[in-house]
Amino acid sequence: MLFENLSVGRLVVHEVFQRATDRSIRPPAFADAIENLSAEALGAFRLRMTDALSGQTQSLQMQILQYGAGSLLELSESLINTSDADFITGSKEIANKLANAQLARNIPGGILIVFDGRVGVPAIPFVGIIKAETQAGFRRSRDGSRAVVEFLQNIFLTPATRLYKIGMMLFDDVSKSMPDGRRIFVFDSNISLSNREAAAAYFYDGFLGCGLPSDGPYETAKFFDLTKEYIRKSGLSAEEKRDAVDSLYVFVKNEQEPTFTADQFGCRYLPSELQDPYAAFLETKKFTPNAVIRDTSQMGNRLRRRRLKFGGDIELSASPEALKDKVRIEAIPAEDGQEDRWTRITIRERLTGEQ
Repeated sequence: MLFENLSVGRLVVHEVFQRATDRSIRPPAFADAIENLSAEALGAFRLRMTDALSGQTQSLQMQILQYGAGSLLELSESLINTSDADFITGSKEIANKLANAQLARNIPGGILIVFDGRVGVPAIPFVGIIKAETQAGFRRSRDGSRAVVEFLQNIFLTPATRLYKIGMMLFDDVSKSMPDGRRIFVFDSNISLSNREAAAAYFYDGFLGCGLPSDGPYETAKFFDLTKEYIRKSGLSAEEKRDAVDSLYVFVKNEQEPTFTADQFGCRYLPSELQDPYAAFLETKKFTPNAVIRDTSQMGNRLRRRRLKFGGDIELSASPEALKDKVRIEAIPAEDGQEDRWTRITIRERLTGEQ
């Protein structure tokens, strides 16, 4: 989603801290007033938010999981169209919720910014929350005719580094029962479409009360990568591993059913003694046991060609179908008396060209 026509209303800045050595919560440092930013500062802030949230790789719409009494969504919604005094009070509650959500000692403190405004056409209200880590840096200025270099601490929201996370709650229609009519978008510089689990769980789960989205393209790619990883680490022989990977390619790419489950693949293509360990492996990786919509649109070139390497400088490239139906690969004893085995490749096609 492109966050067009984003206008910022009120903005409050608090500070949250890393937990103490005994893991106790250090109370946040609260602000007691709305920030009065200059037009230049407000424009730079709005640009940071628009650039971050409009990115297609590190900004995701997430599923709203917590929306009852005491949830962040309910608290954020209560800040819409409220007085400045109530907005400040509510933002302090949000700071306390973040301090409580930062359970681990290795989670750094930072600046917490709570702001509201409107976005989109037609404009709808939102409440935004930013956790920004601070850093140090230098600034060059002038004192009369003399150039001065200043060392600055506690800098945040710089364009060069993205040491911040953003949660945006959009309220399309508050007349509907929660969570309908509400949306949550999360920006985290660590996440991407192909690696969503890299997002900080304490922020989007424990604090914001939302979860990673579940969809066909992502789940299909995740199933493929996890299953391939399991096969490669299994105790199968080299030939059995190759057959299982061949079957995986065909299962993902060529099966006609619109949905699939990991259990279907395990029962069809893995030896019985590996089926339960395979299911346990996927469970530890938090892959869904439910049906997944088969969609390979985000898998790029992973299904188009397979490349097998032999030694250091020999490769065989073929489509998964050709590799399965027209190529036979078998290990044979070496003829030079060495302990290493050789490989015999039989291709059921004639040589038609050379590159």
